[in-house]
Amino acid sequence: MLVKRMKIAVFACANGLGHVRRIIAISAFMLKNGFQGQLDAFMPLTHIQALKDWEECKYFVKHPLVKIIDFEYPLKYKRKTQTLFDQDWMNISLPDLSHYDVVWSDNIVQVLETRKDAILTGSFLWHEVFDEQSNKNGLKSFVEDQRKLLHTVKPTMVGNEYFSTPEVKLKTNFIPVGLYRYSLLFQEKKDRGILLSCGLGGEEEALTKKAIHQIIEDNIIPPDILFVEPRILPKKYPNWIKKADFSDKMFQYCAAVCIRPGMGTISDALVSRNRIFAFTNDNSFEMSHNCRVLENLNVGKQCVSPYDAYLEALKYLESPKQLNNQLLRTSHLRTDGVFATAIAITK
Repeated sequence: MLVKRMKIAVFACANGLGHVRRIIAISAFMLKNGFQGQLDAFMPLTHIQALKDWEECKYFVKHPLVKIIDFEYPLKYKRKTQTLFDQDWMNISLPDLSHYDVVWSDNIVQVLETRKDAILTGSFLWHEVFDEQSNKNGLKSFVEDQRKLLHTVKPTMVGNEYFSTPEVKLKTNFIPVGLYRYSLLFQEKKDRGILLSCGLGGEEEALTKKAIHQIIEDNIIPPDILFVEPRILPKKYPNWIKKADFSDKMFQYCAAVCIRPGMGTISDALVSRNRIFAFTNDNSFEMSHNCRVLENLNVGKQCVSPYDAYLEALKYLESPKQLNNQLLRTSHLRTDGVFATAIAITK
């Protein structure tokens, strides 16, 4: 039981849904296990709306100890394209944090400027993403400032044991935790569904839309259901395709997932014992790193495109031996991410 009376401020990065989803899962666990006090959650209301059908989100939003404050970092510039570089990473407006017992940030480093004792969560740091391209994208000073702040403070950072980057592990007081299990549902793998998704945090949406159109046009029918992220589906699609709802039930129904490998979807896939066929653009530091880890663990494979990932998933589903091997490889993975992070924050 986490019987703690404290006032916590938590900040979520707005790029993608993963940061908000992780905070909600950990916070809900804390609240269900004796946490007392106040939790002020600084996160985009648009992300709450996107997760509104998730049971943990419903619980979090309605809980009397939770106060949600609309907060967005990084801010998006008003441009037609929406890449990582079309966002304002340099400027951030933070409230007075002096009266909080704990400040928790996923994974906004600037919080350390006002609270050196802040706890960071995540598996990577944003300046790592921009490091190789910092000169041509005007983010050189951002990278330098972030590294200097990290070196000065050397904060506590809680991150996944398998997927956290070397810089996270070496430049912070790193606390390793397992994958983030958002469900305690265990059942035998009988179904052979496939998921195709590009997520919200990247630039692969156009490629994934093109892939689903080609799959439909070529009539490449899966052995079971193909779940597709709703926003990339055409208006008309065959009956062997269903809208993905990203529920525990859906991930349990799948045996393979074709995804842009963000940490949240990776956790969902691996705790449900799915093999991951990942795709990413060449400039994505976090996604490329995650692909290497998946291959090193032999629980996934990097593919050249969403379409190629789907074809590789179909081949995989034809092999009972490969399916059984995936069950064995994923069964030993540590999955205490939610619990262990909650303990680190409230201790």
